[in-house]
Amino acid sequence: MSSIKAFRFQLRARPGIEAQLRRFAGGCRWVWNAALAEQKARHERGEKYAGYAAMCQWLTAWRNAPATEWLSEGPIHPQQHVLRRLDEAYRRLFAKSGGFPRFKRRGEEPGIRYPDPKQFALDCENGRLKLPKLGWVRLRMSRDVEGSLRNVTITREGNKWFASLQAEMQETVPSLDVAPTLGVDMGVATFAATSDEQKIAPLHALAKQQHRLRYLQRAVSRKKKGSNNRRKALRLLGNFHRRVARQRVDWLHKLSTQLADRHAVIALEDLRIKNMSASAKASAEAPGRNVRAKAGLNRSILDAAWGEFARQLAYKCAWRGGEVILVPPAYTSRTCRVCGFEDAANRKTQAFFVCVACGHEEHADVHAAKNILAAGHAVWTKERVNSAASPAAHGEAVSLENIPAASAKWESTEALALQ
Repeated sequence: MSSIKAFRFQLRARPGIEAQLRRFAGGCRWVWNAALAEQKARHERGEKYAGYAAMCQWLTAWRNAPATEWLSEGPIHPQQHVLRRLDEAYRRLFAKSGGFPRFKRRGEEPGIRYPDPKQFALDCENGRLKLPKLGWVRLRMSRDVEGSLRNVTITREGNKWFASLQAEMQETVPSLDVAPTLGVDMGVATFAATSDEQKIAPLHALAKQQHRLRYLQRAVSRKKKGSNNRRKALRLLGNFHRRVARQRVDWLHKLSTQLADRHAVIALEDLRIKNMSASAKASAEAPGRNVRAKAGLNRSILDAAWGEFARQLAYKCAWRGGEVILVPPAYTSRTCRVCGFEDAANRKTQAFFVCVACGHEEHADVHAAKNILAAGHAVWTKERVNSAASPAAHGEAVSLENIPAASAKWESTEALALQ
């Protein structure tokens, strides 16, 4: 068994190389838009959808045509990969698992991807990458690249260029006999509380810089649309958001690495963040309640980035031979772990849990984390029992239709915020 691991580095390209990269990226965007326009025109004429092979023939004609021969100045493999991505988007549309492909504006380039390792070369010792029609480009290599290279994608974020290399690695054998040793409760006031009584304060990456954000947003609104000054203000605003996102991701990487190093199997809430951060505006005929308070709560939930934390924790545990077990989050915050009594009155405040039945007292988030750990043990035991007696063990098909979805989390602190 093997797995794919990504390594991302910033390019240290000279101005001439950056200019060529901008031309190559613009060519890929043009190919996407031209192929999408041709597919729409075929549909309007009543013709069938043209697959990837037919679109590659269009690309050959465009590269040889006098009006668009500038496409031939760029490498052909990234342009072909753009057509493959467009073909995949259409197939998702036909399978009703995705929306209609959209045209890409300037600044929404699909990236320059070289899908074959024969098309590029990596010199780790000297920290450089060789690309077709560009030559050697230096990288800010912060770590060594492991495994065998599969592909590389060049993308642009603001005024910086990045190379993402995917490498194939031998997959670590999972530890099937290791039960969960840590439960993690996610929250707003406390980012994460663990069953070993550790409380992790949130980063508040965006909340701490709201003053700067408002200043930049006002600067954009004061500029005339279409002017150079407005474009400069938008560039500054975009750089601000990218810096905040990098701060958040870096903090989450350090935290998830610490937890994955200490615990092989971790129980985590299966939160439906999209539902939890839904707007309360409703409609003009039926306006929502406490719209402003709900908007602030949504902003805090999205600023915390629970989903990104769960994603990082899942693959880092898998790399170490462990796993993340997702458990339903319903009632974990208001069920007493001593006597099992469940009631909303058990948690009247954010900080403390006091059972009205047995009188058990504990920090509310730590108490919820211990409930999550217990639920993780139950899920882990059930998975082992089912795997031992599953139809798949005897070569039969397994149906996933009757597996219930996880419940949405409801914390008392969020309930108070909406009252």
